[in-house]
Amino acid sequence: MITGLRLFSTSTLASARQYKYVVTRKVARKPDLKVGDVKPSKLAIPRTAPKFPEYKYGDSKIYKQSNKGLYGGQFLQFGNKISEFKNKNGRKWSLNVHTKSLWSEILNKSIRVKMTARVLRTINKEGGLDQYLLKDKSARIKELGPTGWKLKFQLLTKKENQKKRTYYRDLEKVTVNGQEKHVYFQQSGKKFLVGKRRLLKELYPLVKGDSDLTWKEYHDQHKSLAQEEVIEKLHKYNYDFSEVAQTA
Repeated sequence: MITGLRLFSTSTLASARQYKYVVTRKVARKPDLKVGDVKPSKLAIPRTAPKFPEYKYGDSKIYKQSNKGLYGGQFLQFGNKISEFKNKNGRKWSLNVHTKSLWSEILNKSIRVKMTARVLRTINKEGGLDQYLLKDKSARIKELGPTGWKLKFQLLTKKENQKKRTYYRDLEKVTVNGQEKHVYFQQSGKKFLVGKRRLLKELYPLVKGDSDLTWKEYHDQHKSLAQEEVIEKLHKYNYDFSEVAQTA
């Protein structure tokens, strides 16, 4: 039997600490500024509109390299290497990081991104990169980081566009003045060739009249109305539906 040799593993403890850091991550605080307040000196104002929605948990302050890949909330671990004579030498446990190109079925292209071996195993277990990114559990969203959040937004945008294309493809078509137009819905014996958004635009000048009602105020008041309710309001103002509807 070998004496004086310390046999122990810190992998379980390290994983528990890392997971605790992920699930206890809080929403990044922001200054509550109002119109007329003095701008803080360290507050950076972007010159262009952001392409992606803001990641509410912010960038990681512990291991900043994880902001540029899928690291699953992991970070460097520091500790001591203890000899049999109990001499301590400082050391660190680095992550097993790889650069992989994974296929995305929704985007129909391969995505090259840095990730840890643990995240790669999780992706295989979930059934693919898309399934890993689109999972809605709070712990998964927290471990995605800024890079995973941007990829998730791209996937959701692509799925929404695919739904819209499918929706328009399944609509009935009619010919008006030699042009084919979609029939969005039918009501009161009429085929409406426009959607709710166009009907709200037609209703706005009628509701506004001579008042100072702004479009934002009007939209906030009427955006929750159903299509039938918007049509009823247009009927009250004796609106001519000949431009937006066709008799069935």
